Amino acid sequence: MKTTGFHTPQPNAGQLLRFARIDLKLREGKFPTAKELAASCSCSERTIERDVARLKDKHGAPIYFDYNHGGYAYSDPTFTLPAIRMTQGELLAIFLAEQLLAQYANTPLHQRLASAFRKISSFLPEEVSLDFHDLASTISFHPGPVRDQAREGVFDLLTAAIAERRTVAMRYFSQYRNASTEREVDPYHLQNQQGDWYMIGYCHWRKGLRDFALTRIQELRALERTFAIPATFDKEAYLKQQFGIEKGGSPQEVILKFSPQQARWMREKAWHQTEQKISNADGSLLLKMFVPVTSELKRWVMQYGADVEVLGPEELRDMVKREVEALAERYQSHVARA
Repeated sequence: MKTTGFHTPQPNAGQLLRFARIDLKLREGKFPTAKELAASCSCSERTIERDVARLKDKHGAPIYFDYNHGGYAYSDPTFTLPAIRMTQGELLAIFLAEQLLAQYANTPLHQRLASAFRKISSFLPEEVSLDFHDLASTISFHPGPVRDQAREGVFDLLTAAIAERRTVAMRYFSQYRNASTEREVDPYHLQNQQGDWYMIGYCHWRKGLRDFALTRIQELRALERTFAIPATFDKEAYLKQQFGIEKGGSPQEVILKFSPQQARWMREKAWHQTEQKISNADGSLLLKMFVPVTSELKRWVMQYGADVEVLGPEELRDMVKREVEALAERYQSHVARA
């Protein structure tokens, strides 16, 4: 059985996971292309080409390109990936990544990462060992409520469509309309927002960018038609124009004043890319953000009850005021009925 040891410089955790995925695909004997490997690893074809070159040149992998089948293969089927020299800290980091993804990502990714992790750990030298069962019982993650699982295959199809720049056709359930709609969308980007997955894409029906929850995609297929992401699309700028996932009008300066008691906790987290925190002499905190005023923002503010006051803009202050008045009326009516 042919094998070889890794030499410095060592690959990073992302490369190791890609190596394991490339190895798995090659062992299937289906002669995968660089494009297919890139879709499987959620990376670019150029990255795959670099990984294949490194596996061949640095680690002795007998990978060759079969021109008859148009894809890669092993010339020696007895080859195995070499032992991976990793520190306990590096192995712990991969273990924690698998645990985090299992908690936060409603996709097949966490099962695949767990499988890749098991393969990597099986290659470790004897001097590097961790009690993974003990780790699993002493470390846990609780992201809060997330959406149900997306339908099987949705995540894989979307990642492949994004990599290949292919338009998708889908039947999508709209919560706003409480009905299903047929759409064609150019998928630009996938994002995880507080444990839920969304696809950002150009909706040909709506003639503009929209966010689609993967769990609401009822049917999905990739079309032969391809697209190009406009040079004007700025992913970072687009993501800054929201608080949570809900989109609104133009961003405005939102100013919130938190009580001294609540301010202690508000200082501990970053709430938005545009935020500015100003501490007052009495211990209270001003949180300034440049975000659209939406009902999602209103709900977020109201969770802090009397410990927060909206100083601006007036639109958000009025939204909260009307909600508080409606709540007061409802609970007063309830007391009267009782």
